[in-house]
Amino acid sequence: MNRILWCCAVVVALLSACTTRFEADLGPNTQIRWGVTPTLVPTTYRRDLPVTPFPTRAAIATRSDAQNTTIAALEAETMELYGQSVPAVVSIELPFVHPTVDGMSAPRSFMLSQGSGFLYNDQGHIVTNAHVVAQADVYQIRFGETTVISATVIGRDAAHDIAVLALDTPAPIGPLTMSTRTPATGMWIMTIGSPYGLNDSMTLGTISGTNRELSTDSTTLTGMIQVDAVLNPGSSGGVLIERTGAVIGLTTAIQSSTGSFEGIGYAIPASTIVKHAEDLIAAAMQERTP
Repeated sequence: MNRILWCCAVVVALLSACTTRFEADLGPNTQIRWGVTPTLVPTTYRRDLPVTPFPTRAAIATRSDAQNTTIAALEAETMELYGQSVPAVVSIELPFVHPTVDGMSAPRSFMLSQGSGFLYNDQGHIVTNAHVVAQADVYQIRFGETTVISATVIGRDAAHDIAVLALDTPAPIGPLTMSTRTPATGMWIMTIGSPYGLNDSMTLGTISGTNRELSTDSTTLTGMIQVDAVLNPGSSGGVLIERTGAVIGLTTAIQSSTGSFEGIGYAIPASTIVKHAEDLIAAAMQERTP
């Protein structure tokens, strides 16, 4: 009996010591629920734990700029190319007024991102896809984070999925240059647009194929550029920039079974953009002539 009592006393003492240790480790303000023992060490015997400290080892070395001259130069050129191009790429937004409901003193106005576009010339013409501006005739054009200018659709060419808008006031930046290079598989490209409303997003990739055919609900587009640079909803109407900084394509669609990018995107080539954008602008100017 004495031996049993002695064992019980030892167990109680050990439990008391553990409680004191937990309180010391956790601090005076720590709340410990009765019946729950916090786990502060791995659930194994201490004698089975690894012997520490481990031997010290230097971190894996990084490469200096001197060792990475080629990569550093390409990175700098990529950032420079993006920086000089992005001011002329716009987000196209449609004002939406939510009607008054209980608890609202007045209607609330929202901006819904429709897609992307770019400043085509110094006369305030914005080029985008026809499907981007199919819902209305007046849109808000956002340059960067702060400048917003109203614009009116002056022409849509649904057969080639190209549209032109005219700004109400001059743009704060000059237009992008249209490329005269012939798209070829393997060419390096940069895309800039507003996927999911994330303005001025950039991706990199290459031209995966040329002269592709793309069927939509309303038309069949031919001579399309296939790219592997990431595109997503909202990228439509953005630009495909080639290495000189000129626009070689208008990002238009993706081939996907999920609605998100799966490796195949399409862009309208610059030659097609120029031909049909100029036709739309000329037709609009003709209508304005008395």
